[in-house]
Amino acid sequence: MTQLTAAIDLGTNTALLLVARRTSTGSLEVVEELCRTPRLGSGLARRATLDPEACARAQAVLEEYRARLDALGVAPAHVRAVGTACLRRAADGAAWADQMRTVTGVPLEVLSEEEEAHLSALAVSAEGVGPTAVVIDVGGGSTEVGCEALELRQSRPMGAVVLTETYLGPEPLQPGGYAALWAHAQAQAAHFPRGIAAGRPVVAVGGTGVNLACLQANLTRFDPHAVEGAELDTHSVAPLARHLSSLSLDERRALPIETERAEVLPAGLACLAATLEHLSASRFRITGRGLRYGVIRAMWKSFRA
Repeated sequence: MTQLTAAIDLGTNTALLLVARRTSTGSLEVVEELCRTPRLGSGLARRATLDPEACARAQAVLEEYRARLDALGVAPAHVRAVGTACLRRAADGAAWADQMRTVTGVPLEVLSEEEEAHLSALAVSAEGVGPTAVVIDVGGGSTEVGCEALELRQSRPMGAVVLTETYLGPEPLQPGGYAALWAHAQAQAAHFPRGIAAGRPVVAVGGTGVNLACLQANLTRFDPHAVEGAELDTHSVAPLARHLSSLSLDERRALPIETERAEVLPAGLACLAATLEHLSASRFRITGRGLRYGVIRAMWKSFRA
């Protein structure tokens, strides 16, 4: 049996586990996928360090994932766990990652912005999208844009969790509500190279795009598999983000989206819309096969080296 390989993506909002094997044709066969929402980056808009309760939630997930990897017999050398924006941003992020390696046995590392953008682009290119594609990855604490053909790997500190806490939370840190959030997202997106998506395929990676596609498809419930690879119109994203921001949390939870994402989805969609518009993307494809898929592909390359 082909050796199993595992990737853990610990983000600002979610923690994702992917266990896979490489087939004889080089394709990726999923053995197991898990998603939890410890929201490790909770409170980072207010403080410079990680919140102890969020750390406890994330540690519990890492311990759960470690136990699952042991049960599946995944060799330690075939496991890579990466932390993203919240661990980069928190003053104690690197120290906490070191602690988790000791306490949980999960080899957690903090990705640089450039490496995160590169691995997201690698994940998409492995799914049959060419190197000219522009890849957008909206996370809880940052948004990445990558394009292999342009050798572009860029990240901006705007994400669904942090912007929700800053502008839309019950006790927002900044006034102005959604209008101020949208202006902030536009200002951050303006740091990406203008217009590079014109004439290029565009792929949005991650939960924001998947939840958007479920809404656009008028599904009766959230079903990421039903919308994988869906193609959407850029101009529909900003109006939907604004509309969702006007709904109550209970009203959002009644929609065909992830319950745990209902609070932060308007901000995530604003980040996506502002980035798409600045890059001049008229249409884009969505995929849930993001960073963790790129992590596994990168490991396979290193094994062959």
